[in-house]
Amino acid sequence: MPDISAIFVRKQVEAADALPDKAALYASVGLTEETARDPGAKISSADYFSLLETIAKSEWPDLRFHMRVCAGMRCEEFGAVGLAIKSAPTLRHGFARMHRYARLYNTSSAFAVEDKGTVYCWTHRRPLPDRLGNHLSNEAALATFLTLCREASRPDLAPVRLQFAHRRGGDTSALAEHFGIEPVFGADIDGMQFAVEDVDRPSPIGDLAIWKFFSDHLESTLPPMETEADRLAAQVIEEVAALLSGGVPQLAEVAARLGLGTRTLQRRLSDGGKSYQELVAEARRRLARKLLRQSDYSLAEIAFLTGFSEQSAFTRAFKRREGMTPGAFRQSILSPAHAG
Repeated sequence: MPDISAIFVRKQVEAADALPDKAALYASVGLTEETARDPGAKISSADYFSLLETIAKSEWPDLRFHMRVCAGMRCEEFGAVGLAIKSAPTLRHGFARMHRYARLYNTSSAFAVEDKGTVYCWTHRRPLPDRLGNHLSNEAALATFLTLCREASRPDLAPVRLQFAHRRGGDTSALAEHFGIEPVFGADIDGMQFAVEDVDRPSPIGDLAIWKFFSDHLESTLPPMETEADRLAAQVIEEVAALLSGGVPQLAEVAARLGLGTRTLQRRLSDGGKSYQELVAEARRRLARKLLRQSDYSLAEIAFLTGFSEQSAFTRAFKRREGMTPGAFRQSILSPAHAG
């Protein structure tokens, strides 16, 4: 399921100063500059991670593009969500529901708040994979939120602690410059801690009535909460899709990539009402649709890339799930009626 808003894609592409071919960057995630401006457009986290890694390669080792993006974010770019932050009477009001609102733009992460008395904690969890794109995205998630909080409170707001669960190579000085504090890597969880006096300080632009209006509006439009089982299934589908060109991966291989034991993964899938075979079939279906839509690969090549040893087996499986052959599906994409 696509889970990263195209607003982040557009911002990251614009910040890729060393890569002038913006059209190619958009195409790598199945978008164009025009479609990336659609407020409802989203891409998969795997595609987003790949985009970040491509841009990072052009800047390595001094990675600054994602912090440039975060520093330029503004509340109004996030619609009612951003206005709910900007109009909050205090940052505590803004934090109170933001962990729920964030999933309108990012459904692969889980945010939470915790008042520990002397400090106020904003935490972020995103499951593996352990790859640079994921790490950069995690850093950007906290950096963006800090930028929005600064707009709502004061421009020099800084956490008293900044930590990330991952470890990262390359120069990380851009993080210290943006957050105003040196980050700690290899922690148990991503997060920022703020002084309680900072989160309770009245906002110079806050308005309780406006904040309540936007908060009530968002509560009425939020999609159902995604369960832990849903998130795990999405991870498995993503990992399987990444491995299909080498044939259907074994459950043990996917479990290892997720940092889980084989039996643990099998049990957790079963507890969530899922089977590994069902998720493999779904990964094949999604990857096949994506390749038929966005590539010039032949049907035989797509069969191979989706883990089938023969094109005929691929055709039968695709038709069983989609109600038409792969060729007919591709033709329907190219037809004038579809274009209209």
